[in-house]
Amino acid sequence: MDLTDARWGGAGHRNGTGPSWDTLRCALFFALMTLVWLFPNPNAVSFREDPGAGREGTLFIQLVWFSILAAAILLCQSRWPQVRRQFDATMLAMLAWCLFTVPQAILPDVSVRRFLFTVIAMVVIVFLIGGLERSRTVLTLLLIALVAETVAKYIFVFGIPSLGRHTFDSLEPHLAGLWRGQYAHKNVAGPVCAIELAILYAARFRIPASYLIVLASVELVFLYMSGSKTPMVIVLASMLLAKYMLRLRSLWGLLAVAGGVVVVINAATILTVTSDSMRELMKVALGDVSFTGRTEIWDILLGYTRDNPWIGAGFLSFWQIGSLSPAMQDARSWASSAVYGHQGYLDLVVTIGVPGLALTLLFLLLRPCSDIFAIRARNNPLLEMFVTFWLFGLMHNGTESNLLGRADAVWLFIIIGVVGIRRLRIDETAQLSPSHVPVMPQPWRRVGRMGSG
Repeated sequence: MDLTDARWGGAGHRNGTGPSWDTLRCALFFALMTLVWLFPNPNAVSFREDPGAGREGTLFIQLVWFSILAAAILLCQSRWPQVRRQFDATMLAMLAWCLFTVPQAILPDVSVRRFLFTVIAMVVIVFLIGGLERSRTVLTLLLIALVAETVAKYIFVFGIPSLGRHTFDSLEPHLAGLWRGQYAHKNVAGPVCAIELAILYAARFRIPASYLIVLASVELVFLYMSGSKTPMVIVLASMLLAKYMLRLRSLWGLLAVAGGVVVVINAATILTVTSDSMRELMKVALGDVSFTGRTEIWDILLGYTRDNPWIGAGFLSFWQIGSLSPAMQDARSWASSAVYGHQGYLDLVVTIGVPGLALTLLFLLLRPCSDIFAIRARNNPLLEMFVTFWLFGLMHNGTESNLLGRADAVWLFIIIGVVGIRRLRIDETAQLSPSHVPVMPQPWRRVGRMGSG
């Protein structure tokens, strides 16, 4: 028997005798957001700023994610026809190549666990976004989670300042005093705040303006006090660019804009290592041509890419694997003690090679652009929000590393954006299909029957 039988979740709910399956899906989505937004680090439960010595996993987190996956599959059985359309060739090809690199990784046992974690997190998002009865419910759930997350981080900042703010005795004493809320680092807290601003803007037609102003002000104060200037700039640029892209009616135009974002972000960062002219240009534009020391790491990553262009170090098997990490072999600078590359596209190349980067970009560029092109009704704040999530992630990975990042908040919101765009395309296609066209009454048949009687 189908466990989503209307006798339990449909008619029972209408008669007031039982909960609906969609209510349970909503509860599961909120549980997911709690795990992502209310824990210190998306891949751990520790407040340490270095979240991973890498080799040992967190049993509790593993069990929770497996439970959420099982529940998502169970609760979304009746929505499988809609959910399965999310698993397209671009997603499967990307994951297949990542799996191909696992046996050849520096530490295959670590690589396979991280691969499974990444796949589970992605599949959970696919089932929950695709499984909800109404796509607009996503925004409602995100608003509820936003309020809970905001209350939590301010409690940490003022109620438990030893955890809610960076301290002098931390790994980075120069960050002392900066707010981080319930997160292990301000670099986790800042992007979450920026994403929440996009959520609030999408809700401008759903909740009173006075509430939006208060919530947005609270988020902006936290962004400022956390020293997170880059996420603030990126989310504003993403929101403006989303509006522009939704006006484009050409697939090539959409691909040119999205691809241009990736090219410009990488040119502005990676080329500062390889090009003297770009270094001088960025020095004039930004002042700090080293991107706060990141170029030292990028130099190491570029060198490793030249030596290992096809497979790399294996899926997520470059950083946080102890003394075997290739970065540990280079003791020239502080880069040898870094835990990630601060450049998502470079980090992809060193872990899954150039082919892996190409397949990932197919998933992150071709798929969402094709979906946006296919959607006719684009004057939709929900669509604009999903596009903003996606663009924010593409830009954010110019100076941080979140791509294929297991349960990293930015990576999960990239997936929410990509999956959400596809969901709206599926919904629109279903509404326009002949099977959903209402049947008009035919009065002549009734007249004929009356006359024959």
